[in-house]
Amino acid sequence: MLAILELDATDHPTDLPEGFDSYLKGEFPKHGQKWEGYTYLYFQVYSRSHWYTVEVDIAKLTMFIYDPDKSYSTDDEIRADLKPMTTILPMLLKKINIVIDALAIERITTTSKQSNSGDCGVHAIKYIEFLSIGRQAELVNGFYMPKWRRELVVELYTIDCTP
Repeated sequence: MLAILELDATDHPTDLPEGFDSYLKGEFPKHGQKWEGYTYLYFQVYSRSHWYTVEVDIAKLTMFIYDPDKSYSTDDEIRADLKPMTTILPMLLKKINIVIDALAIERITTTSKQSNSGDCGVHAIKYIEFLSIGRQAELVNGFYMPKWRRELVVELYTIDCTP
């Protein structure tokens, strides 16, 4: 375990910035879902020209770090990257009637290493896809990256996004 991340929104505004409520209510993005009742939260972190994924398990009070190339970030850098979450996460969870004081940070070391320096973003996306449907993040590996890159372009195009 890396550390315990103390969460404290008491010194910060209690109201979320405009627009955040639409995420929590499932009104945005277009096919969003209400957050209430969920026990996992996923997000990506971009730092030092590198992407990695964070899975917040609210029931276990733990943030799991999935990083396809652990050499990009030290434990101290990850703690610094997650520092903004000490403000925003309690505010988000409070809106859905969940109050927590701290989260442990655990770095998952069993994921495969990315095969080139440009694959971290696709790895981060695939970690969220796999974890959110109950599959192991360890199944994400470089062998499928060219295929997944092409699929991602098609998915973005079909939902009217500009690639």
